[in-house]
Amino acid sequence: MDRLNPWITGAALAITFTVVYVLCAAAFAAAPGATLGFFNAWFHGLNLAELQAGAKPFTVGVFVYGLAGVTGFGFACGVIFAASYNLLRR
Repeated sequence: MDRLNPWITGAALAITFTVVYVLCAAAFAAAPGATLGFFNAWFHGLNLAELQAGAKPFTVGVFVYGLAGVTGFGFACGVIFAASYNLLRR
């Protein structure tokens, strides 16, 4: 397999994280209870509903802040992954 371009891999993972974040936010806005129930199943019995009780409202600002964070995190993870992959392929 060829070497990975870290910038392209980072961008691809950033786009993937962005799409998943937007879909998750839309699911939470449409059905918060069902979304929490779904994620409770992922966390082996941890009750996430307790976290919602005192939560601040889901605003556009909170969405944009989270979107920027997850996109940047995805990009950094993709760059690190590709660079690590290329090092190990040597």
